[in-house]
Amino acid sequence: MYYVMALIFCTIFFWRETPIGMVSLAMMCGGDGIADIIGRRFGQYKLPYNNEKSWAGSIAMFLFGFLISLGILYYFSLFGFIELDWETTVRNVAIISMAATVVESLPVTWLLDDNISVPSICILVGLCLFPMQSSY
Repeated sequence: MYYVMALIFCTIFFWRETPIGMVSLAMMCGGDGIADIIGRRFGQYKLPYNNEKSWAGSIAMFLFGFLISLGILYYFSLFGFIELDWETTVRNVAIISMAATVVESLPVTWLLDDNISVPSICILVGLCLFPMQSSY
């Protein structure tokens, strides 16, 4: 339920006018989704502060979230929906990906579901890094 609500929120408020929604969705769908698969398969080394999360899953979250985010942004910029300074964009997406990875790894799922915390931190950090502008 939270997953769908986060997707709807990102789509309604941040879809094509800013990279924020695209990065949030990529981190949720790509980063978090792949992290679960990789973490279950190769996650024998656990994080020191959270025995339910693994180094493999966290690395996968960062890498796949980062790469899928850049892929989506490239696709939308290729068709003229957004204009990006790629040097700044790559840096910003890396920062957002790292923030999302750290938040996802925290042992607070009993308090806040990561389907809420991951897109929330992506949006908050993204609002600080990407200026809000209209694509029209």
